[in-house]
Amino acid sequence: MGSAAEDGPAALYGSVSLGLGVIGLVCMALYAVGVGPLAFVLGPPAVTFGILGLVAKVHRTKSAIGLAAGLIPTGLLLLLPFGVAPL
Repeated sequence: MGSAAEDGPAALYGSVSLGLGVIGLVCMALYAVGVGPLAFVLGPPAVTFGILGLVAKVHRTKSAIGLAAGLIPTGLLLLLPFGVAPL
């Protein structure tokens, strides 16, 4: 049996952040196929869940990796000018 913090919803923050971040990175790698915009949808929630996981102090490694993986699509979203045709 784990502690109460490991049994609650906070235990999923790291896993969700890691999953969304990795899927976002894969979508960025497949940008030419047409799934790139999905990465811009998955990046900000990965960052949010990563921050929540670091604050909750449960599964900090997963949260940190998910946060870093989610920052890449999120950063590209902020750097790309709107109105430009996709590559």
